[in-house]
Amino acid sequence: MSSNDRQIYVITLADQVQPDSMIGQLQSHGVEVKEVLAALGQIIGQGSEQAAEQVRALDAVISVDAQRTYRALGDH
Repeated sequence: MSSNDRQIYVITLADQVQPDSMIGQLQSHGVEVKEVLAALGQIIGQGSEQAAEQVRALDAVISVDAQRTYRALGDH
């Protein structure tokens, strides 16, 4: 995957950070916010790996993980 490929990320924020307060900052780093999960302190966003690396460096961010899809054995 090249650094320009876009994928979905789950961004987990520090406990004291309100997710809505981070939307502008994430967008300025190239993340398109798809969903805010305020009760979980997470934001779902789409962007390049380069954007994800920039977001990982923010003090308010605990983790940035690529979305994974799991299937049960036998599912087609």
